[in-house]
Amino acid sequence: MGLMRILGSWGYPALDWIQVGITTRCNAECIYCPSPVFRKKDPGRHMSMQTFTGLSRAFPRAGLVYLQGWGEPMMHPEFMFMLKMVKDKGTKAGVTSNASLLTDERIRRLVDQGLDVLGLSVAGVDEANDRIRPGSPIKKVRQAVENVHRIRTLMGSSTPALHLAYMLLGSRRGDIRRMPGFFNALAPDQVVVSTLTLALDQEMDKEMYPARDKDDFEEFKAELLDMKSQVDGQEKVFFHVYNPYLPDGPCSENIHRACYVDVDGRVLPCVYTDVSAEDRVYRYFQGRPHPVYPIDFGHVPDDSLKSIWKSRQYRKFRGRFSAGECPEECATCTKRFIDDLTHEDPEPIRVDYTGPA
Repeated sequence: MGLMRILGSWGYPALDWIQVGITTRCNAECIYCPSPVFRKKDPGRHMSMQTFTGLSRAFPRAGLVYLQGWGEPMMHPEFMFMLKMVKDKGTKAGVTSNASLLTDERIRRLVDQGLDVLGLSVAGVDEANDRIRPGSPIKKVRQAVENVHRIRTLMGSSTPALHLAYMLLGSRRGDIRRMPGFFNALAPDQVVVSTLTLALDQEMDKEMYPARDKDDFEEFKAELLDMKSQVDGQEKVFFHVYNPYLPDGPCSENIHRACYVDVDGRVLPCVYTDVSAEDRVYRYFQGRPHPVYPIDFGHVPDDSLKSIWKSRQYRKFRGRFSAGECPEECATCTKRFIDDLTHEDPEPIRVDYTGPA
C-alpha cells in the first residue's frame, strides 16, 4: 500500500468489508427479492460519483469492497470506473450479478481490471430458475460461467474467483438431489447455498421454511450435507441457512467489522436495514408481519465514513450487540439465526419483542 493511500485513510476503521449499493436498478424480477417492492415507488437510481468518491477514502482500510446492494451492479454506467477506483486503493473488489449483462467484452474488462470475486446468482438447477428469477435465465448463467472460465484461461488469470450464490426456496427442496451434478458441471471456485432470510409477504414467508418441524429440519440438513459430499472439491461448498430452531445468536452480518452504504450514501449496519422512512415495509418473522424500522447513522459525503463509524449513535448500536442485547431494529431479523450446518442440538427460539414503544 502506498504512503499516500495510508495517509489518506488515517483514522478510518479497519473493516473486513464495505458493501456498497451502487444502484437500485435491476433488469430482473426475482420473486423473492425486495427490490421490485421498492421499485413500485422508486424506479431505481444510481449512486453518484460524488458519493462514491467520498466513500473511497475508506477503501484502503477495508479487506474487501463489495459493489452490490438491491440492484444489478452492471447497470451502473460507471461500474468499471468504480472498480478501478477500488483496485487503485489497493483493496480487493467483489460483485454479485444476475449474469444477464456479462458479455465477453465485459468479462475481459473485469479480468483486466483485477476483479477479485464474481458471484453469480441462481435459484434452481434447471429452467425452474427462470420462473423464480424472471429476467435472469439459467442458460445465461451457464453461458456466463463457461465464458468466465474460458476468458480467464486465455488471459492467464485465476481471477475473478467464480462464486455461485444458490438461493434454495422452501418449495424447491427437491432440487437438492440434483445439485451435485449441477455444481460439478459448472465447476465454480465456491458455492454458497442459502435459504431465504427476508420475506416481505406471506407467500415468501412460506418459502423461508424448507422443513415442517424440528425433526424434519434435521432431515433437511442431512440432505444438504449428503449433497455436499457428492460435489467435486466439497470443501468449496458452504451453507447460509435460516434455522428457526437455533437459540438467539450473534448477527451473521459482522456488524462490528463491516458496514453497508446505500445508493444515497447512507451508512448502515447491513443491506437488510436499507429501508427508508417512507417505505413502510413489513417483514415476516415467525409467521407474522413486523415493521422494518429505518436506521440512519449519517451520509457520505456529507460526513466521512470515519466520523460516522465513530459517532455516538453508531457506537451505541454496536455496543448493544456486544452486551448481548438486540437493538429494536434487529429484533425480528433472521440474521441472528443463521446455521452453517455445524451447530448441534438447536433449541427453539423465543422472541417476545413487538416493536419500539
